[in-house]
Amino acid sequence: MVKRIDGVRLFITDLDNTLYDWYVSFVPAFYAMVDVAADILNVDKERLLDEIKLVHVRYHNSEQPFAILETPSVERKFPKATKLERKHFLDPAFRVFSEVRKKHLHLFPGVRHTLNTIRGVGCLVVGHTEAVVENSLYRLKLLDLIPAFDRLYAPASRSHGHPDPSRPKIHEAFPELVSLLPSDHRKPDRAVLEEICRHFNVPAAQTLYVGDSMTRDISMSVMAGTFSALAAYGGKCPPELWQKLVRVTHWTDQDVKLEGRLREEFADVKPDLELKSFSDLLTYVEFESALTENGLSEERMALSS
Repeated sequence: MVKRIDGVRLFITDLDNTLYDWYVSFVPAFYAMVDVAADILNVDKERLLDEIKLVHVRYHNSEQPFAILETPSVERKFPKATKLERKHFLDPAFRVFSEVRKKHLHLFPGVRHTLNTIRGVGCLVVGHTEAVVENSLYRLKLLDLIPAFDRLYAPASRSHGHPDPSRPKIHEAFPELVSLLPSDHRKPDRAVLEEICRHFNVPAAQTLYVGDSMTRDISMSVMAGTFSALAAYGGKCPPELWQKLVRVTHWTDQDVKLEGRLREEFADVKPDLELKSFSDLLTYVEFESALTENGLSEERMALSS
């Protein structure tokens, strides 16, 4: 019999592979971009992939915006060009990336309705991700999902930003939505969940966290004392895409060892719920309003002012 969870006033959700399939949207788009860029640069594709991987390792991010502009192949091809000029030369590759990503980026079934229902009863809805703020916020914009959130916690980027220095940073357009985490933030980090609970003045015992990773999401939830739900439908990368992702990943030997240690350390951890679909939340969880005696919660009042 599936356990029911009652009295949830704060709902925190992971983004990638919990709300949408990041693997299917990113990996094909990345490789389509590299194909076009290799032709423009007249370089071997495998050589370009090696160079991009080194940039990913440098920033500890496999989804590093404009990483290709920092490769030796681009520097050799356009030695006197500025970073913005290099971007213009490679615009066809970046356009292909955007087109393919947009084609494959879709919410998992029931996500939009479920989030709107949860927020509709007055429960606070918060996003928490390891993806840098530029990437995570941009995906939420593409999916028209920003109105579903009270707050987004995402790490700042380690990069130098957009090649056009005059272009405003995307998160600056949403100052009441975004809470920047340190650029080296990694899950599991119970302190972040504890801080979110304090910020919204909701105890961990009335908070639910949902994510697709046992070692990074569910373990963190258990350590912080919140309810936990595993997005069992997410986090499954097709083998052919997985091989392509590993080819350019930022993971070092140290990262692989850390993942192994986490798997051993949290081998006995179990979620309170295992979701076959995101909408299962509405069946097994009773969400309640986080309203104060005065009506609106303090956080909602700040967002609406």
